[in-house]
Amino acid sequence: MDIITYNEKVFSPFLSKEEIDGIVGGLATQINADYSDIEEDVVLVSILDGSFIFMADLVRKLTFQFEVEFVKIRSYNGFESEGEIELILDLHKDIKGKHIIVIEDIVDTGLTIEKFIEQLQALNPNSVKVCSLLSKPDVHNDIINIDYVGKEIPPVFVIGYGLDIDGKGRNHHGIYQLEV
Repeated sequence: MDIITYNEKVFSPFLSKEEIDGIVGGLATQINADYSDIEEDVVLVSILDGSFIFMADLVRKLTFQFEVEFVKIRSYNGFESEGEIELILDLHKDIKGKHIIVIEDIVDTGLTIEKFIEQLQALNPNSVKVCSLLSKPDVHNDIINIDYVGKEIPPVFVIGYGLDIDGKGRNHHGIYQLEV
């Protein structure tokens, strides 16, 4: 993995493709163990845009039956203020009585995912769990429960493997961190 640049910012290697594959495999093993005997419907809800690559790799490793949904969320009024969210692309399926696994690329402050979970729970699913490839516990301070965490990372800015800077950099197989 080489150093890369975007918008005159330098990013150095953080997680290789092989490390990410191992993380995704570990998450799939945990989720398979928890859901292999579930008889009710399971719906994986991927939060766009960042989680699409992670979701694609994860679903190919799951061994139980599930449905897939995609949502797109925009935060407004800033993360630090009210944590308000707007659903740009909402669920198309009724989730009442179903088990929901929210798939997220990274949990940073946790405010957006917290509000989204509140909205999901109002639709009366059987359960709601969160699976995040990356988590920044020093930033979100356990504001929400992340049921499946691929890797906890320090509060660094990362791109690659679906994560972006101004919409760019998602295509890298590995994950890179901003050099300071």
